Amino acid sequence: MLRRALLASAAGLALLGVVGVGLVRRVVTVLDLGLGRRVLHLTDLHIHGLAHLNLPDYDLLLIGGDTYDRLTPSAEVVVGVLGGLRGPKVAVLGNHEYWDRGRITLGEGIGALEEAGVHVLRDDWVQIGGLRIFGLDWREDPRDYPPVKDADIVLVHSPDAFQSAVGGLYLAGHTHGGQFCLPGGIPVVTNSFFGYVRGLYKRGDAVMYVSGGAGEMLPRVFCDREVVLVK
Repeated sequence: MLRRALLASAAGLALLGVVGVGLVRRVVTVLDLGLGRRVLHLTDLHIHGLAHLNLPDYDLLLIGGDTYDRLTPSAEVVVGVLGGLRGPKVAVLGNHEYWDRGRITLGEGIGALEEAGVHVLRDDWVQIGGLRIFGLDWREDPRDYPPVKDADIVLVHSPDAFQSAVGGLYLAGHTHGGQFCLPGGIPVVTNSFFGYVRGLYKRGDAVMYVSGGAGEMLPRVFCDREVVLVK
């Protein structure tokens, strides 16, 4: 599996050198699921410098993890990018917040998010505008995510949490839509243990949307960057 992923990565980078980066678009996906609020899901930012984020209008901003990584210059840059965004803002942590603690410690990263006005959820609840939101923290073992009951929205970095879903709307990222895709956005590989890639999934009374994410560490090939507006 790892060898196939590495071969796919190498092929994708080779293709990128031939066709250039212009084949990666930034798309806004709009889902009408009857929430009664405009909820913007922004995940996998991988902030590497100060930048202005041009986002659609929203009532609530949900940030799905991997906000920063080992290439992020400092925690202050995270504050600079997110601090100017209108609230309310809620976030969970992704794998890179944990894996790259040698660059930005967990305390510094969470502190930066909170300084930017972001409410960080780590296996905890918050209610905003009539919506009950549960934020699931990152698990190293994708089989360890617990079921969440009585949530309108479950915010989580990895889509693998959906395997234990019993209801509610799951908003996830992590996969980058495949990162290296064939023309038309067809993924070559996914880093989801259960094979989730991108888009809408259903499981009993639960629904999940997996966003392609808004940033990356390695160049994308034929995999669009994505933000998701749920209404």
